[in-house]
Amino acid sequence: MQAYYIYGIVSFPPQLSREIWGHGGEPVCLLPRGDLAAVVSPSPLGPWPPDEARLSLHEAVVEQVMASRSILPVRFNTILRTEEAVIALLDQRAREFRSALERVAGKVEMGLRVLWEPPGEGEVHADQEIEGGGPGTEYLSRRLKEEWRRAKLLQAGERLIQELDAPLRSLAVESWLQRFPTNRLLIAGAYLVERPRVDAFREGVVKACEQFPRLRFLLTGPWPPYHFVNGAHDGTVDAFAA
Repeated sequence: MQAYYIYGIVSFPPQLSREIWGHGGEPVCLLPRGDLAAVVSPSPLGPWPPDEARLSLHEAVVEQVMASRSILPVRFNTILRTEEAVIALLDQRAREFRSALERVAGKVEMGLRVLWEPPGEGEVHADQEIEGGGPGTEYLSRRLKEEWRRAKLLQAGERLIQELDAPLRSLAVESWLQRFPTNRLLIAGAYLVERPRVDAFREGVVKACEQFPRLRFLLTGPWPPYHFVNGAHDGTVDAFAA
């Protein structure tokens, strides 16, 4: 049974300006409803394997559409049975889709990861000791030192994050930051940037690299606004569940 695989939601018109091929080698097209349209391709009703090739193809379609217009990315393997079901989706969530499209219009997402080397034991000392003897006292003293050191590391990291984020945030419309996702990863961030300011944002990251030579920066994008559509708070590429 033929169904419709949905890649994203866009404003309408215009139609797509180029040929794009989706899952199963099927052509990608727009199913419009008023001033909105779903980006779709014909598909079997069953889900596609969530392997690297299929996930990459899904992202590639979204990015090709993004090259000429704003798009709300839709969750991988969002498949509806009929054209009528797609139209009903656009009707039911029209206000939400319009609001989200207005929010990201003319903007792209830039991803930033910053790696750091937390201060070593020689750079952070706990001055507090618990007097007395015995295994219990030693355990409490060790735990106190560990907690004190962790608090100091978080304070040092937070100061770094604020110094890094402030100038970059001034170049963006919105930002999303995950602090200390791992011991070595200081931040995993996303910035919503107006298209004309993408080069300025890249230059801002270059300046940050020069200012903080001990940190390692990984800048990616421009991407579709995965982190800046409604409900997109988990950092996943399938953030906008339709």
